Amino acid sequence: MMTTRNLQTRLADTTRTQPADYGRDLRQIHLRIGLVVLLALLPAGSLLGTLAVESQLALVALPIALLGVMHGGLDPWVGDVVMRDRLGRSGRVLFAVSYLAVMAVVIACWLLAPLATLAGFLLISVLHFGEQDAFAFAGRSDGLSVAVFGAIPVLGPVAAHPAEVALIFGWLTGIEKTVLAEILNWLAQPLTAIWLVGAGMLVARMHIEDEANRRFQLAGLGVLVASMILLPPLIAFAAYFCLLHSFGHLLDMAARSEGPWRAWSPGQWASRLWPATLGALALGMLGWVVLSGINTGDAIGREALAQVIFCGLAALTVPHVILYAVFRGDSKAGAKTVAAPPNRQSSR
Repeated sequence: MMTTRNLQTRLADTTRTQPADYGRDLRQIHLRIGLVVLLALLPAGSLLGTLAVESQLALVALPIALLGVMHGGLDPWVGDVVMRDRLGRSGRVLFAVSYLAVMAVVIACWLLAPLATLAGFLLISVLHFGEQDAFAFAGRSDGLSVAVFGAIPVLGPVAAHPAEVALIFGWLTGIEKTVLAEILNWLAQPLTAIWLVGAGMLVARMHIEDEANRRFQLAGLGVLVASMILLPPLIAFAAYFCLLHSFGHLLDMAARSEGPWRAWSPGQWASRLWPATLGALALGMLGWVVLSGINTGDAIGREALAQVIFCGLAALTVPHVILYAVFRGDSKAGAKTVAAPPNRQSSR
């Protein structure tokens, strides 16, 4: 018969696993909704394509600022978990100072070497997007899946809309857009060929290993590629970043068993995400005012807005990626420690 202690243990284990299972179910529902929304946007691609890049920028600025940046609002809580694991106590001030210091280094890199920093940011973005999307769609984060999925939101707009992307990159680096367009055209063709080979290998592996979710993976790949090609670059990126990446990250964290957020209600999630989000927005608005001065309505203001959005995203992305690399490393180390059997000496 099951004892009272065993019954209590099983009930506790069930309670602990329910939030993770619920979060994973929500994640799958979210992926399907996001893909349907992207698919629904495709017929409007030709109409949206008539918008100038400046108009696209004005259209996506607010969604990126609110919905995109929001997923970094969990970072102070994740940082607190990391600090407690390493220091044995809360280290929120030290975490905040470290986070802001990394942001300052990234901004300094933009000022000193904008083209190299842009290239580094794009590479980090491929790895960051790929790790999340590969696990969400394929259930694993191996190198091939990460490269194929992660390259889509970065390489897709460059290959399909080099002139518009060159204009945006010109605002970020100060380099003439015609020069950048030539560079992008020169890079896009071999990189696209490499991506096609990788995508072919990924699809072949799905069939060879008879993966149960290969239709879902293929649908995800198809919709993501189509949206990056058929939609204007800023619209495509904003839709992906806000709909799939940002909310997907939060749902992935909700599905994890580690951390205080596992027991948060929707209202608690909202109230605890917005302080850091609003802080980032305040810094961004301050940067826009400083960069554009009082002429916020002319071309200088639009360039300043592009710099605030993308340089700001880079400044937030680097410490964000470092933080979660440390957090996942600590989680894996903790899991190995728990799983390892005690080292007992034999009795004599």
